Amino acid sequence: MNLNSNLQTILEEEGGTTDTLFKKKQLQKQEWDKFFDNMIIVNGTPIYTIMKHEPIILLIHGAGHCAMTFALLCQQLKTFCSCVSYDLIQHGQSQRTESLEIDNLIKECEGVIEYIRLIKPNTNIILLGHSLGAAIACKLIPKQFIRGLIVIDMIESRAIESVQQMVQDLRKRPSQFYSYSSAISYHLSNNLIKNPQSAQITVPHYLNDNLEWKVDLIQTKKYWLQWFKGIQDGFDNFPYPKMLFVAEMNRLCSIQFKQKKYTIHLFDKSGHSMHEDEPLRMAKHISDFIFHEKIPLNSEEIEQINTSGVLNFQSSALSYDKQIKDII
Repeated sequence: MNLNSNLQTILEEEGGTTDTLFKKKQLQKQEWDKFFDNMIIVNGTPIYTIMKHEPIILLIHGAGHCAMTFALLCQQLKTFCSCVSYDLIQHGQSQRTESLEIDNLIKECEGVIEYIRLIKPNTNIILLGHSLGAAIACKLIPKQFIRGLIVIDMIESRAIESVQQMVQDLRKRPSQFYSYSSAISYHLSNNLIKNPQSAQITVPHYLNDNLEWKVDLIQTKKYWLQWFKGIQDGFDNFPYPKMLFVAEMNRLCSIQFKQKKYTIHLFDKSGHSMHEDEPLRMAKHISDFIFHEKIPLNSEEIEQINTSGVLNFQSSALSYDKQIKDII
C-alpha cells in the first residue's frame, strides 16, 4: 500500500516507519482528554467541554463525523471563549440509538443547551454548525441567550442540488480499512481533510473496532431532504449576528452574496472540513466576529445593551492574539 506523503510526515514525527506501522496495523487513536477538559454523558449524549472564558461556543458536527472534528479549532478558541461539543445520535461515543430524523437531532441539541444553561446559567451561547450541524443550529428556536450563529459550508440550495452527486461519491468510498493509517491516507488523498495533523486526530474516531464507518451515510439518504430544507429560512431569520464560511464561491447564490446581510468568509484553499484544514484562521475570524459584532457575553451585558443601546456598548470579549500572516 502506498501512503500519502502527508501521512509519511506524520509517521516520521511519531518516530515510526511504514514497516513498523503495518506490523502494528494501526496508529494509536488519540483520546478526547488530550483536547477537551471534561466529558459527561447526559441522557446518552457525550458532551465535551473546555470552560475558560465567556461566551460559550457550542460546536455541532456534521454527518459521519464526531466532536473530535473540532479538536484543533477548540485548542485555539479556548484562549478567548469556552467550548462545548457533543457526539450526535449514533456518532462518536454516543449511547443513543434513535433515528437521525431532524426532529430527534434538534431535540438532542436542545438537551445539550439545557445542560449548558444548568452549569453556566448566565453565559451566552454562540452556535457553530458544520454541514448537518449547521442544519441543526439553523432550525433551533432562537433564544435571547443564543447571541450568534456561525455556519460552516452548508447552503440549502446547493445541498439539495448535489444530492445525487453525494450518493455517487459515497458509493465510491471504501466500506472498511486495513488500518487507521489507510483511513487517514484515504481522507488526505481525496482532500476530505487537507490538514494531516487533524486527519490523524479525527479519522480514527469515525471508525468502529472493525475499522468500518460508525455511520453508513448512504443509509441516511432518506433523511437528507428533511435535514436540508428550511436551513436558509432559519439562517436568514436568526435575530442576532451571523457568519458564513464557504469553501467555494459557487456554493453561494449570487443574490445572497450581493445582499451581504451577514459576514461571509471564503476558504478557497480548504475543503468541506475547513475548520480542520485551517483552525487558526477560523479562530481569528470567530474572535473578530464576537468583538466587531459586539456580542454580549452574558446576561449582564444583555441588560447593558437593553438599557444603553448597542452603539454605546463596549465588548469585554477577549481577543485572539495569535499573529497569523495573510489570514484574511
